[in-house]
Amino acid sequence: MIDKHSTVPVYLQLEAFLTAQIQSGALKPGDALPSEMALCQQFGIARMTARKAVDYLVRQGKVERRRGQGTFVAEEKAPLRIALPLDRHLTSSEAITALNEPVVNRLICLERQAASRELAGQLGIRAGDEVWFMERLRLVGEVPFVFEQSWMVCDLFPDLSAADLNASKYAYISRKGFHVARSEKQIRAELPAQRVRDMLGIKREEPVLHATSLAWLSAGRPFEVSEIYYNQQHYVFTITAERP
Repeated sequence: MIDKHSTVPVYLQLEAFLTAQIQSGALKPGDALPSEMALCQQFGIARMTARKAVDYLVRQGKVERRRGQGTFVAEEKAPLRIALPLDRHLTSSEAITALNEPVVNRLICLERQAASRELAGQLGIRAGDEVWFMERLRLVGEVPFVFEQSWMVCDLFPDLSAADLNASKYAYISRKGFHVARSEKQIRAELPAQRVRDMLGIKREEPVLHATSLAWLSAGRPFEVSEIYYNQQHYVFTITAERP
């Protein structure tokens, strides 16, 4: 049940309780979840806490909201999987289009920042120069596939907007007359921080595939550093290797 003195946030305790109900069969596919108000009364919690727990279940694909009806336990489906080739520079959106599913870019944050010394060295600018910092969540339907934090040089893209990032960042870059030539990525599996787990709707003990990327324009100029977190339930990385 809910322990309000625990170090585990209350919304995560409620999410774990509801998940256990689903896994045990107490709540079956198609069953309605208790309303937020009913959860508040049952557990003595705030409505925002109940909503956050249910939102977390929605992002995991365990439940689904039906407009005007409520929230229901989702039918079990085989997870969508994307094959992302490591020997080609494809954006996640380009790879996802092969699934013929609706892709949504959701901008979380866009702001100007002063570049740190390390970031400036990677981007070939001076420490303190302005860069765009952005956070985006990429979803297929309502399922989060990728959470991305990126830093882009401001001088090349002074009019970058939220609308551009909610549509297609690379389409915007192309409209500005630039061509993205390549990127270098380092990829590792890790247990992510709480913010990444919340964005991707994954469990505390579930790893992600974390890529650190540096991208260049065709003129040979680096323009973007990214920290990309892939929901490992939905990705397979592939590479074609030739024997010398």
